[in-house]
Amino acid sequence: MKALVVAAAIVAIHAVGLTVLPVFGMTLSYTFFFSVAALAMVSVVVAWRRSGMPGDRRWWLLLASLALWTVGMSLSARQNYVLENSNPAPGDSMFFYILYVLPVLVAVSSAPVAARKKWAMAIDLVLATLLGVLFYIRTFSIVSVEGAIGTQAAVDVAYMLDFENACLAIAALLRYVATDRADDHFFFRGVTAFFVTYALSGYFYNHYVALGGHPEFGTSPWDTLLDLPFLVLFVAAVTHLPRRHWHPPVYLVRFVQSASPTFLAMSVLGFGLMVIPGYPVLGIGGAIAAVVGIGLRGTLAQVDLVEEEFRLARSRDELQGLVFVDSLTGLANRRALDERLLREWHRPGQQEPIALLMIDVDHFKEFNDRYGHLAGDDCLRSLAAALVGHGLRAGDFIARFGGEEFAVVAPGTPLPAAVALADALRKQVEALAIAHPLSPFGIVTISIGVAAAHATTESGPLDLLNAADRALYRAKQSGRNRVGSQDDARNNAVRLDGSRYLG
Repeated sequence: MKALVVAAAIVAIHAVGLTVLPVFGMTLSYTFFFSVAALAMVSVVVAWRRSGMPGDRRWWLLLASLALWTVGMSLSARQNYVLENSNPAPGDSMFFYILYVLPVLVAVSSAPVAARKKWAMAIDLVLATLLGVLFYIRTFSIVSVEGAIGTQAAVDVAYMLDFENACLAIAALLRYVATDRADDHFFFRGVTAFFVTYALSGYFYNHYVALGGHPEFGTSPWDTLLDLPFLVLFVAAVTHLPRRHWHPPVYLVRFVQSASPTFLAMSVLGFGLMVIPGYPVLGIGGAIAAVVGIGLRGTLAQVDLVEEEFRLARSRDELQGLVFVDSLTGLANRRALDERLLREWHRPGQQEPIALLMIDVDHFKEFNDRYGHLAGDDCLRSLAAALVGHGLRAGDFIARFGGEEFAVVAPGTPLPAAVALADALRKQVEALAIAHPLSPFGIVTISIGVAAAHATTESGPLDLLNAADRALYRAKQSGRNRVGSQDDARNNAVRLDGSRYLG
C-alpha cells in the first residue's frame, strides 16, 4: 500500500510541476523520467534479493533492459540540450528504445529446464545478437541519427515500437498466466505489469500526443504517462509475494513453457522479414536463422528428453532389480521366486513337468549359536555361491526362500532328473567341508525336498511348493544331509491333480 501511495504521489507531483512551471517542463520531465527509471531499477534489485538463494538471475536481465532504456533517454536529452535537436525520433535514442527489450525477451523466452542448458543459452545468445543487428538495420532504415525525415517516418518508428511492446506484453502475460512456481509468478508479474502498461501508455503518448498535434514534450501533464510503467514495476517488485488466486491447468503450464523459446526466434523472423526489402541477404539470413534456431532447439530438447527417459528407465530397472534380489546372498528373493513359479506354471504350451527343490541348511541355528550371526551370514553366502556355480543348468532358477532355506525351480525336469540334480547340489555343499562341530556330520550339510508336477488348471504353484516342502520335511525326519522326493516309495512324479507322471 505504501508503494502505491509513493507511486501516486510521484505522478501527482510531476503533473503539478508541468502545470505550474511549464517553462521548466522539459527539464522537469527528464528529471522525473530518470528518477522513476532509477526507482524501478532499485526495486528490481530488491526483488532479486527477495527471490531466494541463489537469486533469480532473470531479474538482472530485466535490470539490463531498464538500463538500456535509460541510455536511450540520455541520448534523447543529449539531442535536446547539447545538439539542440527537437526532432521527435532521433535515430540513436530510437535504437536504444527498441534495443532495450532484448535482455528481458531472452528471459521471457527461456523455459525453466532448458534455460539451465548450455546449448539453449548458446542458441539464445546467437539469436539475441542477430536480433540486435536487425534492430539496428531496421531503425536506421527509417530514420537517421538526427531523426525522422517527415511525419511518415516518425509514424513508422512509432508503429515499430508498438509492435515490439505489444508482442513482449503478450508473451509476458502468457508466461504470467501459465506459471506453476512462486518465483516464476513473482518475476512474470513484474514483467507483465511493466510491459502491458508500457505498451498502452507508449501507444497513446506516441500517436495521440507526440504525433497527434498535442503540446510538445515537456509542456503538458501528458508526459506523466511515461512514468506509469516504471512506477507499476516498482509497486509489483517491492510488494509482498502475491497470493495466487489462479492455478493454471498443468497442460497449459507445460504448453506455454514449451512454446516460450519460440518467442525470441519469432522476433528474429519478424524483423528479418521487415528488413528484406532494403537488405535482402541479411533479412533472409535472419529468417533462416530463426527457423534453424527453433528446429535445433527442438531437436536438442528431444535428445535431452530421450536421454532422460533412458536414465529413468535404467533407474527403474535397477530399482526393480533391488526389489527382487536378496541383499545378503545376491540371489533372487522370495518375491522373485513366486513370480517365476507363476510364470512357468502359466507359460503357453507348457507340456513338460516343473520341478521344485526346497533346500534347508542342517542345524543352522546351532551354527549361529556357535560362531555368531556374522559367521552365519558368511556361511549362507558361501552356500549360495556353491549352489549357483555348480550343478544348475541354464534354465534353472535359484532363490533364497528365507532364513537358511533356498529353492530351485527346474522347468522341463521330471522327478528322477530333479532328484539327481538335488543330490549333486547336496554333494557340492558337502564338498565345501565348512566346519560345524555341533552337527553330527561335523560339517555344514543341506537337506533337499524335491517335487515335480505338470501345470494344470485344477492346481497351482502353491500346491507344488507344499509338495516340495513336505518332501523336505521327510528328508529332515530321515536324518538330514539327504534328498527327499515327492514320492520316495515309487520314485516317480505324481501330478498334483492325482494322476501319475512316469519319470
